[in-house]
Amino acid sequence: MADSEQLAVLEKGVKAWNEWRKSNMSLRPDLSGVNLRGAELTYANFMATDLSGADLSGANMKQAYLTHANLADATLEKATLSRVDFRWANLSNSNLSGADLFEAIFAKAVLYRTVLSGADLKDSIFLGAFLQETDLSGADMSNADLTGARLNGVITEGTIGLSKRVTGKR
Repeated sequence: MADSEQLAVLEKGVKAWNEWRKSNMSLRPDLSGVNLRGAELTYANFMATDLSGADLSGANMKQAYLTHANLADATLEKATLSRVDFRWANLSNSNLSGADLFEAIFAKAVLYRTVLSGADLKDSIFLGAFLQETDLSGADMSNADLTGARLNGVITEGTIGLSKRVTGKR
């Protein structure tokens, strides 16, 4: 359950949220289960934030900072997530279908049963990421870097640009 005081800070806008985060870096904010459909969250600092079960469908989170964030069971369908930093994030059971993930960074992220079907993953970085039973069907992975990534049971039907770029373990 989301912390109502923390959610109130976010509702004041990204600038207020980021200022609050600077003063509260030791906290692990709880925004679990919140409805942020279509929200404007460009440049938001969600480092180590619990966004599990959150609905971020259609949100604009361009260049947001989600390192160490918990996005398990979150919905990010058709969200704008270009240049987002997902390093060490937990994206297990999340739905990012149709999302714009151009140049997103997934280094060391966990993508277990994550849905990325139809997503734009061009130039994304998956260094050392863990992808198990992840759905990449119809995704555009042109120039994606999968160096050291672990791919187990990944669905790749109709994926663009993947076969030439896979250097991870299967």
